[in-house]
Amino acid sequence: MSRPERDRVWRVPATVLANPAEALSRAIARPEPWVWFATLAAAWVALGLATVPRQLDILQAALVHTGDPLLDAQSDALREGLVRLIVVDRLVPLPTALVAGLLLPLVAEPVLMLPAARRRELLAVVVLGLAPLAAERVGELVMTWATSVAPGMSAGEALQAPHRFVSGAGLFWRSSAPAPLWIELFEARLNLFTLWCGGLWSAGLRALDGPRWEAWHVLLPLACLAAAGLLTWALGPIVVPMVLRGVGG
Repeated sequence: MSRPERDRVWRVPATVLANPAEALSRAIARPEPWVWFATLAAAWVALGLATVPRQLDILQAALVHTGDPLLDAQSDALREGLVRLIVVDRLVPLPTALVAGLLLPLVAEPVLMLPAARRRELLAVVVLGLAPLAAERVGELVMTWATSVAPGMSAGEALQAPHRFVSGAGLFWRSSAPAPLWIELFEARLNLFTLWCGGLWSAGLRALDGPRWEAWHVLLPLACLAAAGLLTWALGPIVVPMVLRGVGG
């Protein structure tokens, strides 16, 4: 592969956000799913971790030492757990979309009846469908660094700062009071970015299947997103306490 061709390969994940039809067509013609996944994962991690210094500033403002040994020990333990949770949260963008991306090739392959030689094309479509997660990270980065740091902030605000970048049901919450927990849980699973992923997957499945749209091109990604949402909702109460305590702690 010549250098211009390599450069075009690396640009495909960015192109899919601006020109999905061209990027998906190029992906099917020359699939490089693992190269694109590595590119996207590097973007997710870099953009995610870029919020951490600001989050730690908020955490420091919230958990100041009082001079009481017992209270300070509790504060330090809480700080350690929250730092772990912040880092894990920043490393893993929209778990629902990632789990849906794992489910989609498992259910789409038998429907498409692709020969083994074309499985890389399906994987390329699935990977490129995750490109909107990088765009979400950009919004979270801006929102986090726009958050003011002041004494008396709650420790939870350090974790929540990136998630103030609202892209789902919270857009319709007009009250000055904080949105109910169910809205936050719903938004973490169904929002503009997960729907964007679903739209790209639908377009990719149509490109793999033929020129005409079929209902299953849309329904299959939506079913995978729904199943992934239920799975992450069920596992959340198990995973979060484990991270706070430290695995095996």
